[in-house]
Amino acid sequence: MSLNEQTPLNGSAPSLHSAAREATRSRLVRVALGSVLAVGLGALIYSASNSSVAVAVATSKAPNSPAAVVQGVPSGDESWRCGNGTQEAGYVKLANKIDDHYFYWYVESTNEPATDPLVLWLTGGPGVSSMTALLTENGPCSVNEDLTTTTNPYSWSTTANMIWLDQPTGVGFSYSTTSEDDDKDEENVGENIYWFLQGFLDKHPEFEGREFYITGESYGGHYVPGAAHYIWKQSKNESAIESKRINLQGVAIGNGLTNPIIQYEHYVDQAFNSYNISMLNDEQIEQMRKDQIECIELTKQCQADPKNGTICVDAEGCWNFKLVAPFSAAHRNSYDLRKPCEIVDKVGGMAVCGFSFGPIQEYLDLEPVRKFLNVEVPTWTQVSAEVMQAFVSSGDFSFSYESYVADLLNDGLRVLIYAGDADLVCNWTGNQAWTKSLEWKGKDGFNAAEERAFTTHDPVIQDAPAVHAGTLRSFENFSFLRIFEAGHMVPTDQPAVSLEMIAKFFKNEAL
Repeated sequence: MSLNEQTPLNGSAPSLHSAAREATRSRLVRVALGSVLAVGLGALIYSASNSSVAVAVATSKAPNSPAAVVQGVPSGDESWRCGNGTQEAGYVKLANKIDDHYFYWYVESTNEPATDPLVLWLTGGPGVSSMTALLTENGPCSVNEDLTTTTNPYSWSTTANMIWLDQPTGVGFSYSTTSEDDDKDEENVGENIYWFLQGFLDKHPEFEGREFYITGESYGGHYVPGAAHYIWKQSKNESAIESKRINLQGVAIGNGLTNPIIQYEHYVDQAFNSYNISMLNDEQIEQMRKDQIECIELTKQCQADPKNGTICVDAEGCWNFKLVAPFSAAHRNSYDLRKPCEIVDKVGGMAVCGFSFGPIQEYLDLEPVRKFLNVEVPTWTQVSAEVMQAFVSSGDFSFSYESYVADLLNDGLRVLIYAGDADLVCNWTGNQAWTKSLEWKGKDGFNAAEERAFTTHDPVIQDAPAVHAGTLRSFENFSFLRIFEAGHMVPTDQPAVSLEMIAKFFKNEAL
């Protein structure tokens, strides 16, 4: 079993004088990256009308298909291609913003694309590109050191039509030409994703009314409820009848940060982990118990007065320095306590202990890749410090979004919360705690439900033996799943388990 998870975050208060603001920003970026995850010319198609939607796309089919063509990309070496199947990438100009362009990479299902659901993936942060997940977790390929790719047989695109989206603006390849389009909270996130989907459905009317799910991890514990709740409200809004129908069926969140106040109480739990890894002595444990009270109080103050950027920054800093940092000081990987803190990679230009994403920056900056993706910005931004800063100083990081989850559940939508049990930063005990405390109409039944073994079979290997992969608590339309031997990024650590899990969830089959 394991304890591991993490999420990208951080920022600084706009109200501070410039010198103090820059010092705070620098501190926050260091903190964020210490706990960060915690992701074309020839085929451009633009709408010249004032209909609010402008879409730029490139399409391709599997390289081994006789009809495989990548428009705008020179013939020759195509070892850069990412996986199999029909793909599309480009931009949707958001109708609700001034000049905001959201970048997406769409991969058609290799199973039954005409009937499989449409699924949106949101990497966390706030401020981390979803292309990180596409190329290292649940996408159609991974990138080798020589910048060739290896097909991922456990891609979620083997069971669903997948969209990996770069958001908020300024993240990944998404951009705006004006600061008036900058985002700072889940209200922005929900509205923007709604309008992104309206633009995507203009391009793909075949998906209007198709079953739709939102998935994500880490700060996705904020993003996913925020986006789903906005879409859910719009579905009840008679004035939005002219909009394309988004048939939201449910959400899935992996190792998320959803209710900070409850989750902060459970960092000290990880000192008593099932892997019998000693990280803190008795004195440190006692100090952490005291510190969590301070962090929770600061978080409550931020929630009460989100315009006070200083308090909100202090609340996030308390979490990072007093609840997460002690484990790093013990030379354990904050994203996977099973691992020592020895792998160092550059994320956003800074050294980060715990993750090696491989050469994905170099891959995404390859000319043929950029041409295929229709990229309109000079380079890919894996982590946006500006977005982290905005979401922390606005108070969004410290806010709880479990009430949004309750609204979805009470209206019959399905919710899956899963967590690798080796994650520290968004650990499984904290996620379990907020799911059990959630006020919804099925609370008593959920808490009374028996915890049982979660058993899976490798969906790629024929006649694969059953594997005891975790424990499950489920009642009606709500499930919490603890996954053994996985850290912050379950699809990376347990690809077969994550694929079978998510495929069953999409099909509404018992886990």
